[in-house]
Amino acid sequence: MDEAKILRKEFALRELVERLPVVEDIDHWRRLTPGAPITEHPWKTLGDTASGSPPEAARELGAQLRHEGYFQTEPIVPEALLHQMKACIESVRAAGFPPMFALVYDVFYQALAYARPVLEAMLGADFQLVPNFWVYYVETKDDGKGFEPHRDAEYPDTIGADGMPTVLTVWVALTDATPLNSCIYVVPIHRDPQYPEAISKLRTGGSRIALEDIRALPTQAGTVSCWNQYIYHWGSRSSQRAPTPRISYALYCQRGDRAAVDDVQLDPRGRIEFGTRVALICRSLYRYSHLSLQETEDAAPLLAFMARHGVSRPVRPGQAPSS
Repeated sequence: MDEAKILRKEFALRELVERLPVVEDIDHWRRLTPGAPITEHPWKTLGDTASGSPPEAARELGAQLRHEGYFQTEPIVPEALLHQMKACIESVRAAGFPPMFALVYDVFYQALAYARPVLEAMLGADFQLVPNFWVYYVETKDDGKGFEPHRDAEYPDTIGADGMPTVLTVWVALTDATPLNSCIYVVPIHRDPQYPEAISKLRTGGSRIALEDIRALPTQAGTVSCWNQYIYHWGSRSSQRAPTPRISYALYCQRGDRAAVDDVQLDPRGRIEFGTRVALICRSLYRYSHLSLQETEDAAPLLAFMARHGVSRPVRPGQAPSS
């Protein structure tokens, strides 16, 4: 499948629908990347893995999150897991699927366990995963790029009375992200005059931002970056001079003691069945395509596939979940 038709603009729907029988064949994915497990309990073997971040470090990161809208950990995901995730993504791409389908493998969920202590510090011990997934593969060429300048802004009013977010974007770097291969750029929230408006008016742009307030975030592989729903950010243009592609993946997490912001949540210590995984991958592909903004009969087989695996169609940005 042509990845250029997946990133927000178009969606190679017909080709995906034709390959749905392959998508839900677990043996296909096991043959594709031998040695990469797919089980129902990806976290079970890890126990209570800790990132090693001391409480005082979590307090510092929390203060930065409140003041600037984002933070980054030290590299905390082990090199062995990074290598396996990259191998899974390369196998999936070589087989002609969008990189998103690498999320069928356990290792992507296991890597999140290393961020668990810091996520618990920010969101509470009962935080939940909101599986609005995306896998990024920015190639080393002059027209490669990440997402355009935007605010995630899927859900309104996710800043608590204490100034801390109740929903976080969690972005895991599998390779170094640099200005040459499309690192993330942000506008810290205290330098963004339109930020207060964005909390309630989700699609607020960034037309009044001063260029000198933009901050580049070069990131080492294994680092976990987190930001709130309303910070203005983007992935820069890549370059043919970049030594490696920029590979990463992201999802949302939310406080467990607040009403669910989306129809679908995952317990970060529970089961994630294979059928659920493939349906959630399809849900995210659908969500971030133009198809989610219009009704089309062509999408019916994909929506039926998701429903058969117990996954609802995604709500539109700013629309309340149905339950």
